[in-house]
Amino acid sequence: MSTTQDRLDSGEVLHGGAVVVWSGDLKSGTGSLRFEYGAGGELALLWPGSDGYGPGATTPEELTAAAHAACFTMTLAHTLARNGHSVRKITANARATFGIAEHVRVIRRSQLDITVQADGLAEPELTQAAELAGRYCPVSNTLRIGGVELHVAPHLAAPVPASR
Repeated sequence: MSTTQDRLDSGEVLHGGAVVVWSGDLKSGTGSLRFEYGAGGELALLWPGSDGYGPGATTPEELTAAAHAACFTMTLAHTLARNGHSVRKITANARATFGIAEHVRVIRRSQLDITVQADGLAEPELTQAAELAGRYCPVSNTLRIGGVELHVAPHLAAPVPASR
């Protein structure tokens, strides 16, 4: 059995996984996805453009978008906290785009629209923190090295009016 120290020595620190089951061909087949620790239960997995594609199923693009958004928001929260800001809430709307590059099918673009609510945070500080988060987020780095276009648009949340 691997210990945390073994993983640290090998460069592996954390891991995560999923079980995917697919039946049939790409166009008419169906699949399911279950995360290693059971988060979200079992999800239907379909290929966009397949016969059964629609609400209630996820896709590789959607999973890529979710992974990028999750990693980036956590990294941004850490970056802001290290800079002395108390983060109330970060919301990320994410979209990953599938396409063709150099005659192969790839995730071409990952776009994050980030809204941040934090005490005492100004737009220039948020922009700087988002740039740092983009350099330290493992999913951002993996996508970037893979040639995926990354677009991150950070915004401050509208101020909450003081109650009277």
